[in-house]
Amino acid sequence: MEDRINTFAVIDVETTGLNPYRHDRIVEVAVVLVSPEKRLSTKFTTLINPERDIGPTSIHGLTATDIVNAPRFVDVAGELMDVLRCTVALAGHNVRFDASFLQCEYKRIGVEVPLCKLIDTMHLAGGGSLAECCSEYHVRFKGQAHSALNDARATAALLEKLISISPSALDRYKPFESLKWPDLQSQCVVNVLPRGRLKEAEDLIPSYIQRLADRLSPLTSDTVCHAGEQDYRALLWRVLEDGRIEDTESDSLVDVATHWGLSFGEIEAIHFDYLTRLAEASWKDRYITDAERRELLTVGQLLGFGKLSDEKLNDLFRSTERPTALIREQEPTECLVGKSICFTGECQCSLRGNLISREMAEKLVTEKGLIVVPSVTKKLDLLVVADPNTQSGKAKKARQYGIRVIHEPTLWRLLGIDVD
Repeated sequence: MEDRINTFAVIDVETTGLNPYRHDRIVEVAVVLVSPEKRLSTKFTTLINPERDIGPTSIHGLTATDIVNAPRFVDVAGELMDVLRCTVALAGHNVRFDASFLQCEYKRIGVEVPLCKLIDTMHLAGGGSLAECCSEYHVRFKGQAHSALNDARATAALLEKLISISPSALDRYKPFESLKWPDLQSQCVVNVLPRGRLKEAEDLIPSYIQRLADRLSPLTSDTVCHAGEQDYRALLWRVLEDGRIEDTESDSLVDVATHWGLSFGEIEAIHFDYLTRLAEASWKDRYITDAERRELLTVGQLLGFGKLSDEKLNDLFRSTERPTALIREQEPTECLVGKSICFTGECQCSLRGNLISREMAEKLVTEKGLIVVPSVTKKLDLLVVADPNTQSGKAKKARQYGIRVIHEPTLWRLLGIDVD
């Protein structure tokens, strides 16, 4: 019992925003236990699918793609509570922020958490950010900031340092007593998804690529109908407009390739041609923006080329500077004048060195003859997404209505707008 009375749960959460009492949600949570023997123990960490847009990627470094396959909070709530059950206080840097989000997430699923003692390392250290306090007290901060596990570990180490300097620092929080946490069983068996496992997913071959390899002959055939190649190319262009491939879309790609007797070798050539032309468009100004790099990496993965290293990207750019034997049909063009268009998410592309704001984006498309509308209705023609896997309310509604969804970089290419 004495061990339990002296065990604190150091928590850190990354969120979609700052207000848990309205609509902001947890996107990552980590718990590190500080035991009586002053040993740090990582007990729980996972990304969380907030079932809405991801929020400020520039802060937490996560994208909608990162969390699309992560568990929901309700899926891991029981496992997380089992970790908290063995502690008597929550600790954190500005701990009320983390505790408020935790409380609200549990409340959403009908669970009331007990009133916990909250130990705030920011207050104990005299104020300042976590990085500043760690620097002041010579606590080593490892890894990327605003990663829940890294921040929780740093906070736990800072807490131990503060206690070692001033053993009476926790007197204001005493007495520590065991808490009665509610019994909560997870609804199903769900694998947590720590941030560190994201890199493993980048190397996975998309399932539809494997299906193509299994169903198609490996070699190029001389009897293939040219119309079949054209049909597959046209479908591929349309499918990749939103920067992702849905299950139904992958079924269609496999069906078209099978119907026309395309070989897997020919499919690979078409995919490489698409990726090469995307690289050409990005490299024409001899400069690659972060948005262009992200798009190339995403498309490379979707087309079965795995994670593109810097060396592979450089080879790809060099290949755009020499003649190629591939059949290079022109990408279909269309007139978007008069189409209604809506945006969701913060734009990721830049124009003349400036990140495109929503106001600028709406002005650009208006000048091209499109009609900007503020919300998604069944009459909407186009929804532009900044992140292909966004779970914003607009994106969910558009997909439910079958509205055409376009990834932001694709929109600017279709409109002939030369973004950075």
